[in-house]
Amino acid sequence: MTRASSSLASRRCRGLLLACLWLLAGTVAAQALSGGAEEVKAAYLYKFVGYVDWPDSAFVGPDMPIVIGVVGADPVYAELVRVVAGRSSHARPLAARRLAPGDAFDGVHVLYVGEPGLMRTQWLQAARDRPMLIVTDMPQGLDVGSALNFVPVQDRLRFEASLRAVDRAGLKVSSRLLALAQRVVNAP
Repeated sequence: MTRASSSLASRRCRGLLLACLWLLAGTVAAQALSGGAEEVKAAYLYKFVGYVDWPDSAFVGPDMPIVIGVVGADPVYAELVRVVAGRSSHARPLAARRLAPGDAFDGVHVLYVGEPGLMRTQWLQAARDRPMLIVTDMPQGLDVGSALNFVPVQDRLRFEASLRAVDRAGLKVSSRLLALAQRVVNAP
């Protein structure tokens, strides 16, 4: 393969990747226009799973589902149940679980915290060092330990990311997801 054809193939590959990212962002943005905030947040939570890798220790066995826990946001939970029904990711079934403050985190891989006051509780502070993607919806959510935080941007729902929180949880997040973030905080 010549250098020119290799460069052309590389540009085509990058172009295809950018097109895929654009389609992902467009799908969620279109939902923001046609659906309510609960539907958009549930769609994001579902999509996030595909861009995160958990350590093997996060799963008791090979058939264990990827569980998205929701606390403080019953409407998002109800929509998430609908969104994940019958779906899978990383060759594992997906499940949604409603949590209340004080419940055990066992088996939860993504935790969406819908009430800002909960992030400061001792119960949730215990979740920060587990192999769990914590997603919030609050001002300065990254500052209190969230890995991903929803932010409104020009009547659309976007998200920001904290690499420090991702690293602390022992997770790996795809650069493709980070490329879609409104802001990525790198500081350890």
